[in-house]
Amino acid sequence: MADVVWLEFAVGMDADMYEQVNNRVNPPGSPPEGLIFHCAGPSPDGGWRIIDVWEDRATFDRFLGEKVLPAIGDIVGEEAMSQGEPPKITSWPAHNYNGG
Repeated sequence: MADVVWLEFAVGMDADMYEQVNNRVNPPGSPPEGLIFHCAGPSPDGGWRIIDVWEDRATFDRFLGEKVLPAIGDIVGEEAMSQGEPPKITSWPAHNYNGG
């Protein structure tokens, strides 16, 4: 069963930084293995919000640890990243999914 994953990045993550990271880890035409659906935009509370559907949470967790977090570290620097607030991550099993 697929899992929905909601990431809430604190203020500091914006469209420019998102594009830099996303171009490295999810380039057009070459989605990461296990990703079914991805959307992103500004959070109404500031920061950046991402909602994905993955084949399973374990695949997402590997992708986050091996690809996303290192890419953010490269862009903002390891020191800035260690001082920043990690994204809030919430997930749940997808009961129904209608996608194209």
